[in-house]
Amino acid sequence: MSGHNLLAQLDNIHVLDLPYVERDLNFAQKVSLSFLLYGDEHSSATYILQKLLVLHRANDTDWRHSDILSQYAKSKPQAWRKYLVEALCIIGARQVLRKLGLRWQELRMHYLPHIGGISLHIHPLLKSLYTICEELSLAQSGRMVLSIREKASSGDPLRFYEPAYLEIFMLDWLTRRLIRLGDINANGSDVQLLIEHFKFNELHAQATLLVDTVNSNATASSDHAPTSVCPNRETFDSTTPNMGASGLANGSASSAASALPQRAKNAIQLSRENAGIALIINQQRFHQNVSDDLKMYLPPVELLPRLGTDVDKQRLTDVFSALGYKVEPHDNVDHFAMLEHIRQACERSLLHDSLVVLVLSHGFEEAVYCSNSIALRISDIENVLCSYENLYNKPKLVIVQACQQKDKKNNALPFKIDASTKSPGQHLNMLRAMSTVPGFAAMRHTHTGSWFIQCLCDALAEHADSHHMLDILTIVINNVANKLGKQNETMVPYICGALRQHVYFPHSSATELQPPGSA
Repeated sequence: MSGHNLLAQLDNIHVLDLPYVERDLNFAQKVSLSFLLYGDEHSSATYILQKLLVLHRANDTDWRHSDILSQYAKSKPQAWRKYLVEALCIIGARQVLRKLGLRWQELRMHYLPHIGGISLHIHPLLKSLYTICEELSLAQSGRMVLSIREKASSGDPLRFYEPAYLEIFMLDWLTRRLIRLGDINANGSDVQLLIEHFKFNELHAQATLLVDTVNSNATASSDHAPTSVCPNRETFDSTTPNMGASGLANGSASSAASALPQRAKNAIQLSRENAGIALIINQQRFHQNVSDDLKMYLPPVELLPRLGTDVDKQRLTDVFSALGYKVEPHDNVDHFAMLEHIRQACERSLLHDSLVVLVLSHGFEEAVYCSNSIALRISDIENVLCSYENLYNKPKLVIVQACQQKDKKNNALPFKIDASTKSPGQHLNMLRAMSTVPGFAAMRHTHTGSWFIQCLCDALAEHADSHHMLDILTIVINNVANKLGKQNETMVPYICGALRQHVYFPHSSATELQPPGSA
């Protein structure tokens, strides 16, 4: 198809065809198409961003009968056809193009949709940004959203939490001028914020695509085009936290940090806004009413009620809520329900900085009991957390209050679950905090709660703002080890894991988080 014939074919597309075109597009395609068509002007980007947010909340019938393309045609009465067809080519909407009487192979040779950074009518940076949105995994998109959100704290945050539609976040960044496209030749563009993120997270292909797009399109007189892909932006506000490889803010999140001890450069500072879920599994009462195929997993003796555990649950709820976590407590759940709660928390952690799972129960070495007296291996619980891509490289903390004695006669056979990991790297930033070293009992008072949990909450209340996670747990070990029971009982907590960085809990004001009895 020659250029002349193509123009003739474009002229045959009528504005009345557009509602039918939209009905053939799914919501993801509409998001991508809207980004390419509306993203190059501030007012247009603002309009389409709000339109997409409304459509996202609408039911299936409403978004299928949207008028995005008809409105676009009204805004560009003379030129909408060439922009629309190129955008449809870029997103690969072959069925729609075929219905419009156009042939894909000829369009592909004309518009080169498979080559990033080169375009005829669509802004070249929009095409490259769309290409990047398609290349990134869901977890990478989520980390990018968190990273940009942490760096750009000004303005109202976007009330949208689905990084699968990354173009919606890009439209938000364009309207807030966190990134700039410049003119059609990318003169005056600024995408350095994205380049820094890609470079720091070793997404070199994406960083290079943006740099090449700017350099290949900008005119020689432009003073704005970046000349290299560098991980640091020296002109960036010095009060803005550096970003870690997990997409979390490093260093201090407030000006008060200058008075705190010197932190490692790559330390992770968890944020109050996106701290994450603190899942509490509180097993107080136990039974053995299970199906015949599960009876092989039951212990030979009945498990006694755990009096005092509700005191621990309430204290943990208060402390982690004050740190910004969304606390989700569950009482007396069987092994199926416990695993389901853990998996759901993992699935909902994509845009969160961390995940904390707290298990309060009876147990034996390397295992904890569920309310139906069936035990799960603690290592299996860890593997569940580590197997989720959206938790990769994020701090994952498993806290267990349970005895860890060896007693082959009275202990159950742990229930085997399908929870395996494929590489050692999946276990990075996994940390386990146990109430006791392997082989020993864990002390719990029936009125005041357990030694370990109460000391943990005291340490968090006093040191969460100033000490990293391992330092806090070291304080807990010391405080618990100094305790002595009425019959000279002693206990030593146990910590193990694979933290690659110092991790700091979210900041909390002194009025929110105080040890019991403090003024």
